[in-house]
Amino acid sequence: MFFALHEERTEEREERVAVVVVMHGNGVASAMADVVNQLLTAACVYAVDMPLDADPKHIYEQVKAVLQPVVSQKGVLLLVDMGSLVSFASFLEKELAVPVKVVSAASTPHVLEAARKAMLGYALNDIYEEVKAAAPFYVREPLWEEETADQDMLAIVTACFTGKGSALALKHILETYLQLDEHMWRIIPIQMADVKEARQTLSSIAKHFRIVCVVSHICLDERIPHFPLEEVLSLRAMKEIQALADVEEIHVHMARELAGHLRHLSPTKAIHAIRAALAAIGRELGLDPDGRDMVGLVLHLCCLLDRLLSGEKTSSGQGTAIECRHEDETLYRVVKEGLFPLEQRYGVCIGEDELCHIVHFFRSLQGKQDT
Repeated sequence: MFFALHEERTEEREERVAVVVVMHGNGVASAMADVVNQLLTAACVYAVDMPLDADPKHIYEQVKAVLQPVVSQKGVLLLVDMGSLVSFASFLEKELAVPVKVVSAASTPHVLEAARKAMLGYALNDIYEEVKAAAPFYVREPLWEEETADQDMLAIVTACFTGKGSALALKHILETYLQLDEHMWRIIPIQMADVKEARQTLSSIAKHFRIVCVVSHICLDERIPHFPLEEVLSLRAMKEIQALADVEEIHVHMARELAGHLRHLSPTKAIHAIRAALAAIGRELGLDPDGRDMVGLVLHLCCLLDRLLSGEKTSSGQGTAIECRHEDETLYRVVKEGLFPLEQRYGVCIGEDELCHIVHFFRSLQGKQDT
């Protein structure tokens, strides 16, 4: 009896990665988790449903409440479909003090594989890598970590397998045909022995510079704009690279100017977070706006967040919000969810009138793209 009791308690104490499914729609996540739990004959997957009209903050609190009694030091794997749900991982990691990974565009086979490996005691990173490999689209972690986000030095990386001489030649071409502020930019040539080494070198460079684009034989990181060698050698890519460079310089200048005006947040970090949120909204809407189109909105949101952090109230705009939601409910929901990471990061609530201002902005971008 003593040994049997000891074994039972040991089994109860065994820690596993917590697997949580969060999906848009009534009952979608619950149904997916129910299928997996029945197939594995174990209640090993937790689910939180997100109705389309739900507030992302409310859903986030639900996810946190589900995890708090069951989470262990082995961490959490979130399987989500899209939108603001992707951003939950970083906030949960900070609040629960355990590692959290997220895989987007998840389907039932992904949940089944994650749950099966969690039951077998696999580590979080192992489960994440295997499930991620099966998912056609997943959200990678940002290239620039928060602690290095204050870097305002910009870089273009040229990389060649054939030797550093080729990378140096590409550097010379870029220096000749691009107009860059030498106080902000470095063009960094690297030689690639293999793709893995090149990616490690990029990660090292990213600790000191914000990499704007890479010129190489192959795309080394899908998070960074890539230009093939022949596009640069033929000068066809110069206009696009110059446009990218101009937008980055504008944001660096913006951060420097705002440093003397904003009282409650770091301009560089805020601009980085705002651009990431707006880019996510654009992707969700199928938009690829010119970077210059977003500059005014980035500036507006920097000032808005600073005002909200100071305790300044904005008008409720309830009537405007109802009208705004009625005009295009899908666009309204995408924008509301897309701004959730900013609200969570800074502990503020963006008012309905401001939300509608941003909805109208993206509606105008949609109109511009359709023409």
